[in-house]
Amino acid sequence: MAEFVEGGGAQLDDEAGIDRLVQGLFSLTEGELSVAALVGVGERAVPALRRVLLQGQPSTVYLPRQRVVRTLAELGAFWVLKEYLLQEKKIKDPDLRLAEEAVENTAARELARNQSEENCCVLLGLVMQRKLPGAVEALAQFHQDAAAPALVAALESDFCRNAAVEGIRPIYKAAVPYLIESARSPEPSRSEESATSLRRRRAAIRLLAEQGVEANVWPSLEFLLHETDEWLQSCAAEIAFRLHRTEPALRVLLTHLTSDDWVLVDEIAHFLRQHLSSVRDAMVRELERASASSDVEKVKRCRLLRWILKPGTGVTSGENQVA
Repeated sequence: MAEFVEGGGAQLDDEAGIDRLVQGLFSLTEGELSVAALVGVGERAVPALRRVLLQGQPSTVYLPRQRVVRTLAELGAFWVLKEYLLQEKKIKDPDLRLAEEAVENTAARELARNQSEENCCVLLGLVMQRKLPGAVEALAQFHQDAAAPALVAALESDFCRNAAVEGIRPIYKAAVPYLIESARSPEPSRSEESATSLRRRRAAIRLLAEQGVEANVWPSLEFLLHETDEWLQSCAAEIAFRLHRTEPALRVLLTHLTSDDWVLVDEIAHFLRQHLSSVRDAMVRELERASASSDVEKVKRCRLLRWILKPGTGVTSGENQVA
């Protein structure tokens, strides 16, 4: 292997030499050197790389096949990556199938380097069929409105959710109808909703709360104020507040200010601080009511209200009264 790398392209005119370099991709010590050498060879290396990718056997050691993908991308052979991603793969062994998905994810991410309409369509079709994290990440980079339904659907996958959220933000306006439908749709049913469905709905309504909605869509979301899930209720309340439905929104937010979920509590506190000029009077009244009670939940609420109203006060100290 070393003599090929040191000797340069002059020793790589024959097919056997290129094949030896391709085999070098499977070497633990010389794999990355082979990538560089094959890129130096240029387009002449593409047929051998294509054979390995499309006809080679999957392996639980998937790094060499990922190197093949990266080399093809460096050579600009994106057509081979598309061919590979569209290839039907019947892999029964679950370990082999998982390993090959890692190669597919790499191919999808590399395909995003060439942002043609055709590549976008390939990735979109792939995401509609299977929620591959690499394909979702790649599709998100195209910022195409047509990708909105696929990206919203990908919110249900724990492995794809973060990439889907980042991909939705630049095309938010196109995604709004799909986000609303997603937030409204527990699966398989409202009484037996799955954990993944709930996480999808939470992600959808958080995006709606973060980015905002028009007043005319509020009637389709209002029932979420009465959901049993704290996150769904709280995000719906943030939307309502921004649409000037202050009283019911504040009632929900103050209720969940004593949640055991400190991530949610922190988010509510941040929201209330952002709008302190609008909610200060109502919060002071709530603080006065809660201060007259020895109920544990109300004592906890007092402390948090003081913390929000006076940011310098510690969350758990609650010793200083609001001036």
